[in-house]
Amino acid sequence: MINNCKKGTWSLVFMFALLLGLIPPSASANDLEPVRYLALGDSLSAGMTPEAGISSGYADLTAEYLKGKNSLAAYSKEFAIPGYTTQNVLADLTVKSELREAVRQANLITISAGANDLLKIAKTDPEKNILILDPATVKSTLGTLAKNYTMILQTIKELNPNASVYVMGYYFPFPYLSDEQKPQLIELTKTLNQTIQLATDQGATFVPVYDKFGDDTKKYLPNPENIHPNQEGYQLMSDALIATMTKAKPTANDLPKGHWAEKELNMLLASKILQLDKKGNIYPEQAITRAEVAGILYNSIPMTKSIPANPGYKDVPETHPAYMAIAKLTEAGVFTKSEYFNPNAPLTRIQMAKVITTAFQLKGDSSFPSYKDITATYWGTPYINAMTSNKIMVGYKNGRFGVNDSTNRAQFAVVLARVQAMLANQ
Repeated sequence: MINNCKKGTWSLVFMFALLLGLIPPSASANDLEPVRYLALGDSLSAGMTPEAGISSGYADLTAEYLKGKNSLAAYSKEFAIPGYTTQNVLADLTVKSELREAVRQANLITISAGANDLLKIAKTDPEKNILILDPATVKSTLGTLAKNYTMILQTIKELNPNASVYVMGYYFPFPYLSDEQKPQLIELTKTLNQTIQLATDQGATFVPVYDKFGDDTKKYLPNPENIHPNQEGYQLMSDALIATMTKAKPTANDLPKGHWAEKELNMLLASKILQLDKKGNIYPEQAITRAEVAGILYNSIPMTKSIPANPGYKDVPETHPAYMAIAKLTEAGVFTKSEYFNPNAPLTRIQMAKVITTAFQLKGDSSFPSYKDITATYWGTPYINAMTSNKIMVGYKNGRFGVNDSTNRAQFAVVLARVQAMLANQ
């Protein structure tokens, strides 16, 4: 059952997203090219109701919004089919000539697909009121889902490189199942969202909807035997889509064009993992602190909402802004318990190797990384091996790894991007 999933299952995903605005806030509707909107995907795109009928879904509501702004030239949800998986969407894009032509004509495309990929491998136990999923099958299904999305977006780009593509996230669809299983199912839903986000960040904009619904979705899913939302729920999805389309992309004043880590830092900004200060700066060359890293990892890895035991750091009281992140990651073994955490200290390169390896359960090979500043018995050697053998980190030209050197924000962003790429290709 899903309750028995190992932590490693959730290491499949990592959160990054590029938010590319379709309608800049400063532009008026009359200044924009008329929108030709094509909605693809599953029953949520089609607008299935809690009573299993078809009505106005998030796509219809968004089309109405655009029409009200006098910016809608065309709209179709003809190719949104209840029950569709990512494989179905990919197959249609490959063989249906009428769909391929519709993609060529559209300049706004939304996709909702992925939930059915998991639902098709799930079984229900009505007596226990639980969902049964095999962890190994979940992992392989998420991997296939990610590959399908890559191919979907590649196909759309080949047909229409100028279309703006938005991929919808999912709300929690199981509010009526066993309370005992809900934490695992909530994690599964978030993992699905993060897998989709990761798989689409280079070719589309991810639309987060989970937080709008929250963990208790009964208000929006009134039928215990149906996972589709009512009109209020569909309105939340439409609101999330419109908000994402109109969101301005943040830019840092101190990140010059062509900076070696420009792409990675902009992704962290767009996904709100890093924030600009009041001056609009991101400080790419500034050392990243241990507390900042804890916050980034805590927000990037699916974790339960259970209250962790106080790890007992003398310099991290419960009032510390990063307390929850530090406590949860210490509980998970990412950080090692000690008397002091040193939250404001720069993260060293060996510390980065340790926390990244542990957080994402990276595996090394049997080779010994022969750097001048480490030995085979050095405590950090296994972590360096995991990072270097996976080509996440490399040493310096002088033959050193630089174990005690500080890590700056740009370096940390690039390491995260490399982990993302490795996990996406597994």
